Amino acid sequence: MRKKATKKTIKKAAKKTNSAKASGRKSKTSHKPKVRSAKTATSWEPRRRHFVHDGLKMHYWEWGDPQEETYVFVHGVRDQGRSWDHFLHALLDRGVPIKHAVALDLRGHGDSEWPTTSRGYQHEDFLTDLAGLLKHLDKGPLTIIGHSLGGSMCLLYAGTFPDRVKRMVLLESLGPFARADDEVPVIMAERLKGRDYIEIPFPHETLEAAAKAIQKTFPLIPDRAALHMARHGTNIKGGRYRWKHDPILRYRTTTAMSEGQIEAFIRRLKCPILFVYGTESDFMKSVRGHRAQLFPNAQIVPIEGAGHHIPHEKPEELADVVVPFLLQG
Repeated sequence: MRKKATKKTIKKAAKKTNSAKASGRKSKTSHKPKVRSAKTATSWEPRRRHFVHDGLKMHYWEWGDPQEETYVFVHGVRDQGRSWDHFLHALLDRGVPIKHAVALDLRGHGDSEWPTTSRGYQHEDFLTDLAGLLKHLDKGPLTIIGHSLGGSMCLLYAGTFPDRVKRMVLLESLGPFARADDEVPVIMAERLKGRDYIEIPFPHETLEAAAKAIQKTFPLIPDRAALHMARHGTNIKGGRYRWKHDPILRYRTTTAMSEGQIEAFIRRLKCPILFVYGTESDFMKSVRGHRAQLFPNAQIVPIEGAGHHIPHEKPEELADVVVPFLLQG
């Protein structure tokens, strides 16, 4: 038989319940800011992601909420996705409302797989990588930002699918190198013969030595950026630091596109375009420099004192130029 509650018992129970409720309210109030802060910090930590495309397991880095508008970053040759870190944070520090960003590792770079043949590195192949990523993301018109080789792929993609790109930032890139008619037979012969020997870069004893190797080729890259590139661009094998990228990428691509074909892609562009170059790179004096005048809807801005690797050399100054373009809507 259930015991009948007395008034004293009821008062005690009510007091205990009210105390628990008050305690719960107090606990909830005191912990809520910490939970919100932790969630915000965690959501912007870079996360590894993969997709399979063209027979390769491709890797990319992701920041933020995939449900939000996406910004896509594509690196240059022998680089990798985490090299965008400093520039990306500079954009955020200046108020660009980027809530979702992805940075692709092109085939043979970073943590993406290498093709089984050395002939898998044509511009058409790299373009397939970018197209595969955007198909995988399955989002609306996107903002795409590319440096060097990555910029060429952004240009070719936007020229192929003009309605799929919202706006585009090209850094030291106006499309791939063109090939003269007489070069094409030689390129085809090189492609069909392949290479009997590929020089593999000497491994480095320390991460700092790997960073110094980057700076030997590109002296305008500061210590902090070079060390960051080395940290994310190498693996430790046999106690030494070895570059993640396929060593064959040190040789020229055998893609054969004419100047007229590349300019046909440029004429198809519809989105707003920002082209940025470094005053110390001589890019505008190169055989591709004249293309800058062909771009519709383009702003052309130099970065004083920057060389070819603007996102690594001067991420803050680059952000100052790119932010107004991105905030235009």
